[in-house]
Amino acid sequence: MPTYREFREQVRRRKRKRAMRRALIFVVVVAAVLAAAYGAIRLFGEPSWLKGGDQTQSTPQSISMAQSTPQGESTPESGSEAQSAAQSQQPASPAAEGTAAAWDTRQPLEKTLDQTVNSPDFRLLGLPENGQVDMKYFDRTAILGDSVSQGWNVYGTSDMKEHAFVCAYKNIGPSQVVNNEVADPGDGSGREPEAIFDTIINSNPKRLYILLGTNALVRNDDAAEQSYLAYYSQMLDKFREALGSEVAIYVQSVTPVRPGVKQPGLYRERIQRVNNELAKMAVEKGCYFINLHEVLADENGDLRADLAAQDGVHLNASAYPLVRDYLTTHTAYNPENPYLEGSPYYKAAE
Repeated sequence: MPTYREFREQVRRRKRKRAMRRALIFVVVVAAVLAAAYGAIRLFGEPSWLKGGDQTQSTPQSISMAQSTPQGESTPESGSEAQSAAQSQQPASPAAEGTAAAWDTRQPLEKTLDQTVNSPDFRLLGLPENGQVDMKYFDRTAILGDSVSQGWNVYGTSDMKEHAFVCAYKNIGPSQVVNNEVADPGDGSGREPEAIFDTIINSNPKRLYILLGTNALVRNDDAAEQSYLAYYSQMLDKFREALGSEVAIYVQSVTPVRPGVKQPGLYRERIQRVNNELAKMAVEKGCYFINLHEVLADENGDLRADLAAQDGVHLNASAYPLVRDYLTTHTAYNPENPYLEGSPYYKAAE
């Protein structure tokens, strides 16, 4: 028979075991509740009462409108994908119809066994302002584009063509670049027709800026959009392989247009949807995404009226100085960049 002390010790041990069991059960229950709550949030989205207030994108200040010259109508990309005629505009998807106040949200894209992959707005992936570089930064830069980029050569409102190697051709898209087609660089370039891809590679650029999409998206059908994105992806891979990893590639967003332009495939919701895909593609392939909508779009996401050419698609002379200034303040940081004095990264000459 146990003594009194032994009996008390046995009682204490039993109490300690019961307390430990209760604590363990409590921890397990709390963990289960938290896991269930987390799973519900991932499955159904964050409750409205947990979200912050709406954030609106600031609208650039208007500038006086300069006279503009139409640069010709955009045409679809040539090739086997250009088979059907233009169709009527498709209704915007619910995600695309969101106002500017809700741009910084993420929409469920794809569910896997253990996580939900989200599709962010392209503005979340745009390169942020990062100091300001001198224009000599563009001395070893190639600019690849269509008639929108020809404005660098046509208008005398920007000094970009004195620094960058502008390779801009009317009526081209990514497919013409991938296929190395011969195209005319147009007025102001001083060059004869040239093979697009070879011209870029032979210029031995230190960085490459790409702005393509206005022509490839003229047709309003899924086949044209998917063909454009597929060729764009192939084009980036081809440039990366030929130029090497040390060359910085900047993917610029498809520029906005005015409401009601006559090209059926060029409208706000579609351009925003395509830019979402371009932004993700750029990040996945180790490139940088430049969100030109910050400087060109109004509060509705359309091309600012004071920056639009007469066709509502191209830019007028007033737009190019603004785009130039935006590009000089949105570069990937590199200690070798020629930052201007007063910029956070400026280094005085030794």
